[in-house]
Amino acid sequence: MTVSTRDSVVAARTEVPTRAPSVVRWTALCAAAEALGMTAAAGASRVGHTLADRTGLLGGAGAALAVVVVGGLVEGVALGSAQAWPLGRWLPAFRRGRYVLATVLVAGIGWAGASAPAVLTGEGGGTGPPFSLVLPGAAGLGLLMGALLGSVQAIALRGATSHPWRWVAANALAWPPAMVVIFVGAGLPSADTPLALLLLDGAVTGAVAGAVLGVVTGWHLASLTGPPAHNRVVLDLLASPWRGRLDRRVLGLEVRGRATGRRYRLPVQYAVDDDGLVVVPGRPERKTWWTNLTAPATPVAVLWGGDWVPGAAEVLRPGRPGYEHARTTYARRWRRTRLPAAQPVVRIRYAGPRIESRAGNP
Repeated sequence: MTVSTRDSVVAARTEVPTRAPSVVRWTALCAAAEALGMTAAAGASRVGHTLADRTGLLGGAGAALAVVVVGGLVEGVALGSAQAWPLGRWLPAFRRGRYVLATVLVAGIGWAGASAPAVLTGEGGGTGPPFSLVLPGAAGLGLLMGALLGSVQAIALRGATSHPWRWVAANALAWPPAMVVIFVGAGLPSADTPLALLLLDGAVTGAVAGAVLGVVTGWHLASLTGPPAHNRVVLDLLASPWRGRLDRRVLGLEVRGRATGRRYRLPVQYAVDDDGLVVVPGRPERKTWWTNLTAPATPVAVLWGGDWVPGAAEVLRPGRPGYEHARTTYARRWRRTRLPAAQPVVRIRYAGPRIESRAGNP
């Protein structure tokens, strides 16, 4: 059978990626982009102040505004391009141009719009309100800008990831601290600061702000195609020495996709009895992980006590042997949980150290 070139392209574009860009690389790219962008914005601000005081064809408010807009566009193009490069290598169906354009429209033009009033009115820094007022305002502006930028970028990510709208929360969390850094750095120079020091301040401020942005959004990258961020937080805690009593209520479960072979890890509530563990998939019509447990003893892994250990899982439905016993075990442990009559349950037997009844049941 011959596979056409078009079919090969479609298959490549729909292939599920396996690994997100590393947080270190993503952070470095964001830091470099913001260093370049903030340097350009700082230089544009100084040139804009100079042009605003001049008259003639190359002076006045129009020329100053044009320079500030160009500086903002440089920042937007730099950040959008730096992020689009690893995303394009990771996501086959990702469209770089659309993502860069979305970033320019919000980050670039937004930054230019925020800078323009100070340039056109001749406020050169050092005379603004105190930081006690500026910093909360910067954080609030970052929250709004992050949510807006994340929304526009999420639209550009549609079709390339399974969960593009999670990018909104990632940016809404990342931009408030990044914007605080930007406002602090932008408030340090005065109108008399030499141009070289002004550009250096812009580069350092941009690098620090970009690093903050990169760390937060980079940590969320895997959530675009995998489990949500809060699931990863819980799993990391369960695997750490600081899990406390969390594993008395929750454990980690790893299953493999029956079609893709990919591993899926998620935290689940559980109950325990003499036959092993019992897990109930909440809203089973919406969840899919449990549908991969097709064999009577499907291989799984369980995270409890800080370690992943192998096990075997089986889906039990009403009428199957052992169903009522497993359902009763779970209902006794989680008395406030109402289980529908047709609720499937998952029985897990695993090879790790025995979980005593008092750990899973009160």
